[in-house]
Amino acid sequence: MKIRLRTWAIILSAQCAFSGALLAQSGKGASVATSAAAVPDLSGVWLRDPGKVSAFEFPRNPAPMTAWGATKFRTARNTHGPNPVLDMASNTDPFLKACEPLGVPRVLLANHPFKIIPANGEMIMLYERSHDFREIYMDGREHPKDIEPSWWGHSIGKWESDTLVVDTVGLDDRTWLDYQGLPHSDQLHVIERYRRADHETLQVEIVIDDPKTYTKSWSVSYTYKLKPWDIGEEICTLSSEKNFDQGIVNPASDPGLK
Repeated sequence: MKIRLRTWAIILSAQCAFSGALLAQSGKGASVATSAAAVPDLSGVWLRDPGKVSAFEFPRNPAPMTAWGATKFRTARNTHGPNPVLDMASNTDPFLKACEPLGVPRVLLANHPFKIIPANGEMIMLYERSHDFREIYMDGREHPKDIEPSWWGHSIGKWESDTLVVDTVGLDDRTWLDYQGLPHSDQLHVIERYRRADHETLQVEIVIDDPKTYTKSWSVSYTYKLKPWDIGEEICTLSSEKNFDQGIVNPASDPGLK
């Protein structure tokens, strides 16, 4: 009997130890799950809320320009710029003239929604305007050392508390910063900070640093609202040179929806 009791004691002790190990493992797993759950959810379709500010322009003089930047800005011709034109022949907007990509950060001013899609090791930004997209790498990588300029550049991201911080370099200087034609060089460095103020509201701060074009860095902040829409295929075509509206495929989003 004593041997049998001792055997049961050993078995119970082993079971308790095994259960404790499982609890410790599940506790560790719960901690990991909690950490993952703690990552803010920015997913959804977002549309710029212009308020009293133009939906298409940054402040006219956000920071003093260098001589190079001022010279480049004076060549800009658009209906929104300091040298407005109404005819397409005189317009120098690369998007309107040649359907070139809007790039960063101009795409954030478009009067069309964008969709944030969390993915494994990255964030995907899908834009209805021209149906373009960006990949923001969240896996800890750095920017390439010898980066070739491109329309969307190279973007890496990280979380700072509840804010997604996106760092972008390597942007082609043919794009404009906004619709009035604010210029930039291939030295442009853009920092975007995305924070969900509440379920319906996304706040975005954009920091522009380009020593070749501006004498100091500057920033702007905008608000976006969550919309119950899909992303449409809004496409620019070269027929837009005659009539820009004819070069656009109607988007799937409906501004009339609440």
